[in-house]
Amino acid sequence: MKKQILTHVGIIVAMLAVACVYLSPALGGKAIRQGDIQKSDAMAYEQRQAKKHLGYTPHWASSMFSGMPGYQITNDPQHSVFQPVKNAVTLTHIGWERNIGIIFLYLLGFYVAMLAFGASPWIALIGALGFGLGSYNIIIIEAGHVTKAWAMAMMAPVLAGMFLTLNSATDPELEKRQRTLRVLWGSLLFTLALILQISFNHIQITFYTAIGCVAMGIAYLVRAIVKRQLVPYLLKVGILVVGAALAFGSNAKLLLVNEEYARHTMRGGNELNVSPADLYGENLGEAQNTSTGLSIDYAFNWSYGVGETYTLLVPGAYGGGSGEKVSTESSFYKSFRSEYAPLYWGDQPFTSGPVYFGAIVVLLFAMGLIVVKGAERWWLLAATLLAILLSWGHNLMGFNEWVFNTLPFYNKFRTPSMALVLANVSMAILACLTLKSVFNRENSDADRKRINLGLYCATGALVALMLVVMIASGSFSFSGTADQQMAAQYGPQWDTIFAALASDRAALLRSDTWRSILFIILAAAALWLYNNQKIKKPAIIIALVGVLVVVDLWGVDRRYLNEGNFVEKSQLELRRDQYDYDIDQQAAAFGDQDYRVFNLAVNTFNDSKPSAFHHQVGGYSAAKLSRYQNLIDFYLSRRIKPEVLNMLNARYIVQAQNGKAVVMRNPDALGNAWFVSDIKWVNNADEEILALNDFNPATTAVIDLTQAESLKAFSPTPDSTATIRLEHQQQNNPDYRKYLSHSKSNQLAVFSEIHYAPDWYAYIDGKPAEYVRANYVLRAMVIPAGDHVIEFKNEAPRAAKLNNITLVVSIVTLLAMCGAIVLVYRKKKTKKQ
Repeated sequence: MKKQILTHVGIIVAMLAVACVYLSPALGGKAIRQGDIQKSDAMAYEQRQAKKHLGYTPHWASSMFSGMPGYQITNDPQHSVFQPVKNAVTLTHIGWERNIGIIFLYLLGFYVAMLAFGASPWIALIGALGFGLGSYNIIIIEAGHVTKAWAMAMMAPVLAGMFLTLNSATDPELEKRQRTLRVLWGSLLFTLALILQISFNHIQITFYTAIGCVAMGIAYLVRAIVKRQLVPYLLKVGILVVGAALAFGSNAKLLLVNEEYARHTMRGGNELNVSPADLYGENLGEAQNTSTGLSIDYAFNWSYGVGETYTLLVPGAYGGGSGEKVSTESSFYKSFRSEYAPLYWGDQPFTSGPVYFGAIVVLLFAMGLIVVKGAERWWLLAATLLAILLSWGHNLMGFNEWVFNTLPFYNKFRTPSMALVLANVSMAILACLTLKSVFNRENSDADRKRINLGLYCATGALVALMLVVMIASGSFSFSGTADQQMAAQYGPQWDTIFAALASDRAALLRSDTWRSILFIILAAAALWLYNNQKIKKPAIIIALVGVLVVVDLWGVDRRYLNEGNFVEKSQLELRRDQYDYDIDQQAAAFGDQDYRVFNLAVNTFNDSKPSAFHHQVGGYSAAKLSRYQNLIDFYLSRRIKPEVLNMLNARYIVQAQNGKAVVMRNPDALGNAWFVSDIKWVNNADEEILALNDFNPATTAVIDLTQAESLKAFSPTPDSTATIRLEHQQQNNPDYRKYLSHSKSNQLAVFSEIHYAPDWYAYIDGKPAEYVRANYVLRAMVIPAGDHVIEFKNEAPRAAKLNNITLVVSIVTLLAMCGAIVLVYRKKKTKKQ
């Protein structure tokens, strides 16, 4: 036992060392230039600054899209006893959660999973390295997709816990005691891994994990029926269902608050039956409308090509990345003296690099289809094939459209190519199980013959495939989706550019083909030598295969994440641009406070950096409010409606002129609140948004009859002396707005604040008051005559309530886990006595 513990500790230390060596510049204080992290830091800047004086992270982010819920930007940790575990496994306390901690968690999660699948520690280590160093897993670190990476690291442990639990129910060779222990540790691993995965807040990865779980569940259901073990199987399924319920309950706040928010976002669907084309009378290429989720065109935008799937075996088959580093001997460098070339020629708009699982991992997976016995190979094969089919998106439209419209929640997700994360896990698991079979000391002559058969078939098929593709590549066009855009951009020069690109794309395909062939032959030879007892010491071959796996994947990974991606941390600090200073200067001169900026000098609705320093009409979010996205599509992107900018209080407009960002003050911006003299009633959302094309927001409020019954009898009375103003906060609290009003008669006030009824509550002189939606996205309220204090408070009642529920359920879950361990081992001790 002591030796086993020391072995596990040593391997965990070795895995941490691998992560540290790969990302060694981080040890010297440098940071990766992670695009999504930089966006996230800018998005969350206002909330984090407010937390310093509030003591908590506000629920509202007022610096982007005229204000939006901040649940998908940054939050205080939910109240859960498992939060320390989350911080520990991601190495958060050391400050490595965004870099070294990711690779470490990949390796640790898969290592634990393979131990649960019955692999030896050293084979589990090879499996961990084979999964953790897969190119996509490394590339997303460079991109800054941190929560996705954490969630991916928990996929194998969730599946392993389920395997350990279900396998005990359908294996009649196990003794009762062994079954009990497997159920105990399997259900505990399943529950804990699922708790962590959900807490990492990337539900799309949890969705793909669920697909793998369903595939496994069906495989073991069939086996249970065949072996007449249905009742034990159903009992174990019941245990897993309880574990899943506890995992979801331990993340109740995160799941349910985001579920409520999602209904109001782009992922919740689009309530409109009209489009900008209806308004402007021209085809502007709007995506298909959907009332329950994302439009299928938008969701399927990043679909992996059918032929592009070949990159799982040959990394450079489709050119690698959209900015691939090329050698000085390449045609592109010789022609244009550029070290980076757009070599990618696949179906996606662009990509940072290929999804490469490793030639040896693919070899072992193919072998496993013959070598590995039992239900494991079937559900792993099913999960792999389904993941690949899903990744094709619009390239397999009949199947994927049906899945998109049928499978629950699937229409909330985008980027079909992401489904390959499930294939990565399932193929790596089967590859590891293949090694387990090869190095099984109890193998008979018949077992060795089957292993040889699998080795010959897999090696022969893969090498033959690669040679055929390489020969056939002479007829490939080497032209991809992005080339059309570049052709339009470069005009007559494109033919020369494309000739160089095509030459380098073909050369990369050939060189990487020979590279994969070499690794397959070397690994196959090593396995053959052991299986045929030419080398009888398994440690030698296991070490050799492990080294080959690392060298193979490491070499490809370094193309996309290496020392060149690191910079000094000071270079990543948020800094004001010159136009930010210009805005501040003009605002000081005019006495402007609490205004918004419409920045056309950047990618207005895809850049969060400007939101760090001024409240923006634009910004960046993959989950912005659906109504605000509609407002952008109709009035703020293709054609800009000044009246809409005015009602959003866009006091400053930044435009690019002669290569410089020029700041202009908008004197017509309506401020934070104003009284209107007229109401334009509409009957539905379609009429509501179309009405904004022809109205004066300074005098008229557009209100939907269906949500303003209380206002039907109200008619504003003109009062030239009426005033309403926002009281400026010395220390910004995004969750609070206070206004002072004066009028001789009842008035209708419109507030330049985004309407989000679930969280915002209104008060007049400290008493609750009703408010309605106006102008499609804003708030409006009847203000009585006299002098009054109007307050809006973001109370987020659901979040507060669910925090308590989450804490209680997480405590119950921990107690149940500990109680199960004590109960099982206490019985064991009692029986011994």
